[in-house]
Amino acid sequence: MKRLLTFACGFIFVAVASAAGDDPRIARIRAWYAATEKALPKLHVVRRDLAGLSTHGAALTAYFAGDTLRKVNGTYYVEDGRTTDDIYLRDDTMYYVSHIIGKYFLTVDGQMVHRVQYRMYYDHDTLLRWTDTTGKDLPVTGDSADAQVRRDRTLARVLTDCAKVTGPAQSCETASEDSTTQSDSTISK
Repeated sequence: MKRLLTFACGFIFVAVASAAGDDPRIARIRAWYAATEKALPKLHVVRRDLAGLSTHGAALTAYFAGDTLRKVNGTYYVEDGRTTDDIYLRDDTMYYVSHIIGKYFLTVDGQMVHRVQYRMYYDHDTLLRWTDTTGKDLPVTGDSADAQVRRDRTLARVLTDCAKVTGPAQSCETASEDSTTQSDSTISK
């Protein structure tokens, strides 16, 4: 019994250590993400409407540390839900992306009934890790991963360009791109 207990404790320790002992690049991204989130209240915020990006409206919120864009948030409304993308930028490249797809009840209060989140970790625009809502790792190579990377790059470019518009503009005209807003077709489940 003592041996079994020792084995079980050892197995649990190894499982926790391997989960915590991710690729050091992932650990760096997580630490940078946490520092960025902590700093958000102190950053300069830019808000704009994103005309043409979604059938029921879209909005951008961008966070700047001085002249450096640190985070862009795009929220897109559709008839039965909302999609939200948080793109964190470091050295003007994608570093971390959170993609959330939410579906509503068709009620007046718009209650959220289903929420799926995907997390993508990047190093100089190269996908390092892709996880789903349950924390399960998805393949970082193949057609689905390639489509996700293209989607993220396109969306990051559109949102970054809009965030960097100078002057009193309150909205950005964007071409309606199905590849940036139709998340269900580009994400494998």
